[in-house]
Amino acid sequence: MSADKKAGKSLFNPLYPGDRATAPMALEEDSPSAWARFEEAQRSLDKPFAPTQPPGATVPGGPEWAATQPMSGAGLPPAPPRSSRTATLDDVMAMARRNNRACPMPMPWAALCKVLAAQAGPAAQPPLPAPIAGAAWAATSSMAKRLRLRDQVEWAQQAGLLQLAYEALAALDEAQWHHFDD
Repeated sequence: MSADKKAGKSLFNPLYPGDRATAPMALEEDSPSAWARFEEAQRSLDKPFAPTQPPGATVPGGPEWAATQPMSGAGLPPAPPRSSRTATLDDVMAMARRNNRACPMPMPWAALCKVLAAQAGPAAQPPLPAPIAGAAWAATSSMAKRLRLRDQVEWAQQAGLLQLAYEALAALDEAQWHHFDD
């Protein structure tokens, strides 16, 4: 075996390990067409910039301005109430996680499950996951409790009761929630 093959040099790899790759050389062109392209590029730099905002965008009350601003403000209608929009799974879980919440306390949680089960009816399949209560409450971590609440919220979504779950959870006082630091 030759020394070149031992060092890693071959027809497909003409460099030795540790060699720098070569960069292509700059192509310098000295012709009338190259000079014409350069002058055209220079003239394009002297042109003014195109406008970057639509007309009236910065004028308060302009049509483009109103579409990008919060709905509460001078001369604008107030924002619609939260209940006028259908809640999503992310909305419910974001509200349930606010202030480091894990899940409702046992009594309000049982009441929530009772309302959801009554609305779904006895033939609901799969059945609503049971809330954590009794002796299991003390033995279950806060994260497991939150995951059980998420299972129930996902069940409510499948049953078409997500808005009801959102409204019931939103109506709870902060003292009716179990928090991770409790």
